[in-house]
Amino acid sequence: MKESLGEPATPERAVPPESRASQIRRIAIFVLIVAGLSGLILAFVPHLSRERVHAWAKGAGVWGPLLLVGIQAGQILAAPIPGIFVPVVAGVLYGPVVGPLVTVLGTILGSSGAYWIGRTGGRRVTERLLGRGAVAKAGSLLRGRRWIALVPLFLFPFSPADALCFVAGIVDMAWSRFLLAVAIGRVPKDALLAAAAGLGWRMFGL
Repeated sequence: MKESLGEPATPERAVPPESRASQIRRIAIFVLIVAGLSGLILAFVPHLSRERVHAWAKGAGVWGPLLLVGIQAGQILAAPIPGIFVPVVAGVLYGPVVGPLVTVLGTILGSSGAYWIGRTGGRRVTERLLGRGAVAKAGSLLRGRRWIALVPLFLFPFSPADALCFVAGIVDMAWSRFLLAVAIGRVPKDALLAAAAGLGWRMFGL
């Protein structure tokens, strides 16, 4: 049965939509984080070699990609790991083809798991996992909009993408439409990030 997100279970009110200034601040923070990660990569590149990285990946065997799939899915469900982490690592370790495939599989599994937790556990369980504020914010973004609204929300930097997956289940969004939104909005972003990391690593000529 569809669960309403109009009124929280407590007297706390839903978080109002973000102002334009707040959105600009989030974009600025995103740019700074990307720049910082790029700086770290450039700092460590002289101490790495393609042979060493490939040896690490080869030594892990099939467990390496499976571990990354699990981490990517887990960070969507609960783990406090930045969403940019796994795609970058997957791209560097496994290249611009296998890396995106690993990332995409983890994204689909994690997003689907979040949806089904929201659908079966409802708002109460989701609030225990994510916190009341995160659920209220995601609910305010999705309330009154069709499934297609998830696509730009998934693409927008620092949107509560993980919480939106839970909320889509809470409001009983059709599974096929939710999966389509993930495929159009979330999957390409993560796949392109992994591919860019893999291609960028190769361009260093290591």
